[in-house]
Amino acid sequence: MSIPKWKIKGIVDDYDECGCCGRRGLRRTVALMPLDADGNEDGTAEDVVYYGTSCAATALGWTQREVSATARAAQSEQDERDAYARRVISIYAPVEFAPVRDMARVYYGRNASRRDTGVKATEEVAKLLAQARATLADTTTGPARPSGIEDFRRYVVIFTHDRQIHLIRRVPEDEFKRQEQAASAHRRADEIGGSVLVVAALDAQAAHDVAYADELTREWNAKAWQAAHV
Repeated sequence: MSIPKWKIKGIVDDYDECGCCGRRGLRRTVALMPLDADGNEDGTAEDVVYYGTSCAATALGWTQREVSATARAAQSEQDERDAYARRVISIYAPVEFAPVRDMARVYYGRNASRRDTGVKATEEVAKLLAQARATLADTTTGPARPSGIEDFRRYVVIFTHDRQIHLIRRVPEDEFKRQEQAASAHRRADEIGGSVLVVAALDAQAAHDVAYADELTREWNAKAWQAAHV
């Protein structure tokens, strides 16, 4: 069985021209990474080509249905990696330059099994952040995604009486709307016997993680937001 020359990396909305036949006006294209003779990826995002599903099917020797299904699955995996990267950055970027003791408390608090194993929190946090930033900087299937503390947005989180998250909403930029949202959030929290918290994160899913984190993590999260928006 011959080794394919391409690997499908995902679906792309930013390129509407097939890099094979030149057809324009496509709703989306398929990102194809070249492979070497052993079937390993042989290039970077700059080496990826963008084909329509018909040309991609011809290049791979597949049906268009197989190409579409594989592209959707690959894009879903990329989206999951992006989501994980946003959670990592939202948790650890605020403590990147914190005192070592605080960084260690945050890291080991989330990775208790690694305590007293010789694993250094400073090295692990640096590694996690580097990997997360590289993931969001990958332009294989689209432009680089926001990854800095300056890209954090605030989210209001409403908890139930037993500390389960009831609702997460992004805080509006407009001051009047912020005040309206805050008042509404506190009314709702009072109705269910819960509480309100505001956290900063790259997206709502990451805000969920920050809201459930320990007090020290949330403290540094607030400091990072304030420092980035002085």
